[in-house]
Amino acid sequence: MINLRQFRHFVAVLESGSFLEAARRMNISQPALSKSIGALEGFYRVKLFERTPRGVRATAFAQALEPHARRTLWDMKLSQDEIAAIAAGGSGAISVGVGSSFIGAICAAVEEMDKDHANVEFSVITDHATGLRRLLDNNRIDFYVGLANNEIGESAFDVELIYADEYIGICASEHPFAGKVVEPHALRDCEWIMPDFEEPARIALEAFFVAKQEPSPKIKFTTNADLIVRRFLKNGHYLSMTPRTNTILPEFPDFGRFTIAGFHFERQVGIVQRANLLTTPLQDRFKAILSRKVREMERA
Repeated sequence: MINLRQFRHFVAVLESGSFLEAARRMNISQPALSKSIGALEGFYRVKLFERTPRGVRATAFAQALEPHARRTLWDMKLSQDEIAAIAAGGSGAISVGVGSSFIGAICAAVEEMDKDHANVEFSVITDHATGLRRLLDNNRIDFYVGLANNEIGESAFDVELIYADEYIGICASEHPFAGKVVEPHALRDCEWIMPDFEEPARIALEAFFVAKQEPSPKIKFTTNADLIVRRFLKNGHYLSMTPRTNTILPEFPDFGRFTIAGFHFERQVGIVQRANLLTTPLQDRFKAILSRKVREMERA
């Protein structure tokens, strides 16, 4: 059977690209490290590394094993941290991811939870949908609240759907498109600032232009940093998109809004966790509070 030590050795070789350097990092002899990696290769019955004049190169098998090895090591660290917190008198820990639209809701939920459970430790990470999904896949968070379009109906996830809202165009308040319905052909020469290419809204927008036999949007900036999006929208001629509910946030009142004729895409907002995952009463309590806070935000 394999053990955590072998996974640590495996990750060390991956990161250093050298058995010698990995052995130094792990404070063991090179023959001992080679034996450990050999045992791992024997367990999986594949070759994980190929020797080259400059060190070693990870095989396709090693690349496939890497996320699982890192996840296993991370899970062990999390279990140690949580058990240590409880042993020290804490109530437990909650790790949650949040889309930028829901930072206010998560803060309100933490504040309410903290009144009755002062010893709970919170870890909150903000990201866009694809980043939050990766964090969930890797057990870095217990669940997240945000866009859940791709996760609804997937067997790997459980989704509590909270509400849906449509995406609209946003631009500088003085932009010629502000307050208008814009035909797709009028957007032909416009420059956009958009999130990562895997984000559902961007995929939907690009598919819309293809269906209309129009050139794909000219994506000048790709970023998941909302601060960058807001800065370039306010000071330039760029266009972007955001869910309609976002426009009630304090950051958005100064922006213009526009609608693309014929385009419709809804954001499905939900709390997402891995399927069939056992949850603690503490986590369930926090999810209930968070769901309520998100609904209150949407109705505001």
